[in-house]
Amino acid sequence: MTMKLMTSYLPRLFLGTSLLVVWLSPSIASAAECDPVATAVSVQGKVDVRHVDVTQWQPVALNDTFCAGDRIRVGDRSRADVALANQPVLRLDQNTVITLGGIQKEQTFLVDLVQGATYFFSRATRALDVRTAFVNAGVEGTEGLIKVGDNRTEITIFEGKVVAANDAGTLSLTGGESAVAIQGQAPAYRTIVKPRDAVQWALYYPPVMELPPDDFAGRETNDPRVLAGRAASSLAVGRVEEASADLERALQLDPRNSEALALQSIIAITQNDKVQGLALAQQAVQANPQSATAHIAKSYAEQAHFNLDGAKESLLVAVKANPDDALAWARLAEIHMSFQEMDKALEAAKKAAELNPNLSRTQTVLGFAYLMQVKTAKAREAFTKAHELDQSDPLPKLGLGVAKMRDGEVAEGRADLEAAASLDPNNAIVRSYLGKALFEEKRTERVDREYNIAKELDPQDPTPFFYHALQKQLTNRPVEALQDMEKAIELNDNRAVYRSKLSLDSDLAARRA
Repeated sequence: MTMKLMTSYLPRLFLGTSLLVVWLSPSIASAAECDPVATAVSVQGKVDVRHVDVTQWQPVALNDTFCAGDRIRVGDRSRADVALANQPVLRLDQNTVITLGGIQKEQTFLVDLVQGATYFFSRATRALDVRTAFVNAGVEGTEGLIKVGDNRTEITIFEGKVVAANDAGTLSLTGGESAVAIQGQAPAYRTIVKPRDAVQWALYYPPVMELPPDDFAGRETNDPRVLAGRAASSLAVGRVEEASADLERALQLDPRNSEALALQSIIAITQNDKVQGLALAQQAVQANPQSATAHIAKSYAEQAHFNLDGAKESLLVAVKANPDDALAWARLAEIHMSFQEMDKALEAAKKAAELNPNLSRTQTVLGFAYLMQVKTAKAREAFTKAHELDQSDPLPKLGLGVAKMRDGEVAEGRADLEAAASLDPNNAIVRSYLGKALFEEKRTERVDREYNIAKELDPQDPTPFFYHALQKQLTNRPVEALQDMEKAIELNDNRAVYRSKLSLDSDLAARRA
């Protein structure tokens, strides 16, 4: 695959209308009066749109649609995901501004990235052109990151091939490489040891404590508890650097602050440092054995090491010591689900819902419970509600995608799985199911890509090896299929997401057969 980058001028696509007309008819240029070219699939914090031919900014909500020419603005400590009409998904960082140019010739969508950063995820051919002041990115079935600064554009490609070009020169890039285009200079390579680290702001950090009503952003404080709470709020919108700074400060003031240690554990686990994550979680529990936050973090660390029994024990301790902690009950329901202990999972989920009816994880667990009972209508309802409650969590979109596929809505299900991948680009499980969806659509040329990414992201998960083996067998690659199947068998006991030991044994028997 190739991607061509060209220089262009950033046009201003806005024409003013009188303030009186805007007040009398605020939706005069809304997406309802055009053929929508994009939809908001996730909104966190302050996100606004200025419709074409309208002078005022209006707040964006989940599922809002946009017209060609609309400009979207993401505020400080905020994020947004926008699904384009021709399939690509854009994840927008804080302080990002884009203009939607709409679908151009050859079904290519034009986006002007005025400032900020966007992670783009596209599995369609020649689906997207991203224009900046210093270089353009023509995306062809690729994913990566584009960031615009005051005098430069930085491009990092995770998968695919790119030709970067401006008036000063051209540069060819392949997956895993990065380049920078400085004003007035030709694009040049730059070295990044871990390219995916560039998209840390886009990752999902699972919650381990309920967020405070005020995160005290920007305020000076010497209270470790306030610093930990503010760090939790920062992680909820992907601000990992700000969160890390607050956590370091909190631990300087109180080296045994269990909440700060627990949050550091979650950061390590999310960034795939499982050993450090477990060590920090253990320190958090030792610092305060009664802390639900510490035990919840430890459950994630143990699950990352495929120790489901240990994760379950941590959560039983958490709810015993803190019976009013809704998040602990929701997390316990999730682990019960992994053992297929349906009655216990539903009981814990209902307890969490009683304590906090607005907890997304509770609805997610209910959705998976219904899904396992093949009650897809109820599952879809629960997953939809879960996504509305927490638009940053990829699991509701994952569940919704699987439910739609089971209902025969393969394309719609695949779109939800692509949105889930955008919400958490480094989630191996999501990539595995996206590969399965693409295979169901007979888009075999793109299936290998997703399975290989999943294997790279989590080499200990048998899921991508198992599904990849089936796909290779059906596409007449028996030797490669056998190799993947043998690897899946080797890793079988490591599979720990929504699976019991009995199910693992059944999977193993099926693979050997």
